Amino acid sequence: MPEETSNFIEIDADNAIYTIHHRPETDKHTFVFLNSMGATTDVWEGNIAHLLRSQGYGTLSVDYRGQGNSRYGENAVLEPSEIIADICLISEAIAPVRPIMVGLSIGGLFGAHAWLQGAEADGMVFVNTLRKANAQVEWINALEARLIAMGGMPLVLDVLRPILSGREELERLRPTHLLEGGYTPWVADHPRRRLADGAHKSDWNLPYEKLTLPTLVLTGLHDRLFRIQEDVDELVARLPNAEVLTYADGGHSLHAEHPERFVEDIVAFAQSLGKS
Repeated sequence: MPEETSNFIEIDADNAIYTIHHRPETDKHTFVFLNSMGATTDVWEGNIAHLLRSQGYGTLSVDYRGQGNSRYGENAVLEPSEIIADICLISEAIAPVRPIMVGLSIGGLFGAHAWLQGAEADGMVFVNTLRKANAQVEWINALEARLIAMGGMPLVLDVLRPILSGREELERLRPTHLLEGGYTPWVADHPRRRLADGAHKSDWNLPYEKLTLPTLVLTGLHDRLFRIQEDVDELVARLPNAEVLTYADGGHSLHAEHPERFVEDIVAFAQSLGKS
C-alpha cells in the first residue's frame, strides 16, 4: 500500500492547507483531487482514493482554506485567486509523482488556471467543469449564496438535487434528505458562505487553446444545473488534446454516483499517458 502523509502546508501563522498524500507504487501517477466549493477531502477519501490506492496509484486530497481541516486567518479572502495560488503552492511543496489533476466542477477551472500558472500536471480531468461565463452561471452563484444564508447547505442541496443528480442517486438520497423540521440559516462569516460569495470572482474565460496537456472531459447528462451541451461541445473543440466520456445516467457528482466506473475511466486515462 502506498505510503501516507497527512500534513499541513503552512502558509503563515494563521493559514495552513490540509493535505492527505499517498505516494504511488513504482512510477505510477498521482491523482490530485481539486474540490468544488462544497467539497472536502472526505469526498475523495471515502471511496475514490482507496480504490485508486488499491491499484498502486498515488493520491493527493486537499482542503482549500475555508474547507474541512484547513486553517484560515483574518487575512484570508477565500476567493478563486487565493485558491489557485494555494494549488500552485501545494504542487511545489509536495511535488506529487506524475500528477493528474482531477477537478470537480469549479475545481477543474482552478486546476486549469493553476497549470497555466506553472503547477505541474501530466494530465487534467474535468468533472462537469466546462461552462461559460454567462447569466446562468451568475444566477446559480447568486442563488446558492442566498440559499446558504437562508438555510445552510442542507437547503442548497435539497433545492438543487433534482437538477444535479441522476434518478438512481435521487432514490438513494431521498431517505436522508428533504426532511421535516426546517433549516437553520448560516451566519455571514461562515466560510462556506464566504466561498460561495467568492465564486462570483471566478474567471471562466480560460484560454482553452493553451491547455495543451492531455485532458479527459467527464460529463453527466443529468447535470441540468450547469451543463449547456452546446457550450460544452464548443469548449471541448477548443481543447487541443481532449477526450470526452459521457455518463448518460450520471449527474453532477459522477464520483459519488458511479464510483467504480469513475475510477476505471480515470485509470484508463492515466494508462493512456504511458508508464502507468
